[in-house]
Amino acid sequence: MTNKLEFQPGPSDDREIREHADPIMAILARLHDDPAIADMVALRLSRPDLRDAAVKAEAHRNAYGWSVSQDGVGALERIALLTIAGAHAMIVAIFPVGNLDDVDAKVAMQPSRDWLANWQGSGDYVRGRIAQAAFSPGQLAVPPQPDVSERESAVYPWPVNGFDLDAEVESLPSRGIYTPEQLPVLAAFAAEGLDMRAVLAKARDYFAAADRLFAEALRPSPAMHRTRLAAEGALIAGYLSCAQIAVWPARRGTGDRDAKLAVQELINGRARTADPLHMQAAIRHGFTFTSTVLRGAPHVFVEVRLGEWMENI
Repeated sequence: MTNKLEFQPGPSDDREIREHADPIMAILARLHDDPAIADMVALRLSRPDLRDAAVKAEAHRNAYGWSVSQDGVGALERIALLTIAGAHAMIVAIFPVGNLDDVDAKVAMQPSRDWLANWQGSGDYVRGRIAQAAFSPGQLAVPPQPDVSERESAVYPWPVNGFDLDAEVESLPSRGIYTPEQLPVLAAFAAEGLDMRAVLAKARDYFAAADRLFAEALRPSPAMHRTRLAAEGALIAGYLSCAQIAVWPARRGTGDRDAKLAVQELINGRARTADPLHMQAAIRHGFTFTSTVLRGAPHVFVEVRLGEWMENI
């Protein structure tokens, strides 16, 4: 796929651009400072379009690749593009599978054989494994059998039914995302950053709520099913919050660096629980999105050197 993207009309105003640029915040906006059980259940039962999120993740990643060679696109805009790509990818990774469309989206986001070979060739045998685990649809999600005759050639390509992420991105009208006039808004969005300490505090609250609700759901009662749904909703909220911190670069002169290190410690602690492995892997994968681009704006962002991860994936 060529890394070429024309910036075309997209969101119409600054507010819409920011909502478009922070899809995780748009999902978590339903949870106020003191969410009720019903709010957590609603989050668990919400059905984000994971195929759409996968397409947006890939389109923004391609836009970033294209922007690197464009003089009119600055470092902050490029960082915003990759951060937005990471946020959409985290939604695909963290939300559980509900149907075969969700399976298609997750499988499409897994690294290709070429990417795995590239990472392994450079001596990085862990990154590909983490990415595959992050987008694992689960052992029980079995796609339908492809409509292929056994007489078909096993060597030459043949049409395979299903979700083709590359084709979906190629089919976007003008592959458009933003107009040139909207680029300054993207730059401001990246420079403003995320209040990581506040998001970290919410993540801890969500995880604590999930642990309490999971324990409560074990007690036989008429409400045990909804309690379980609420627990899963709180767990999703916790991991989405950590994903926000993972994909955003750390700003200088703030508590962002400490917040990122605290997220790693928090996820290492969750590795000792029964949390789904794909959620834990998603956060580790999320940290890779901005690690290579923040050098373009060293006056704004600082590199964060993480410690060791728990090897449970």
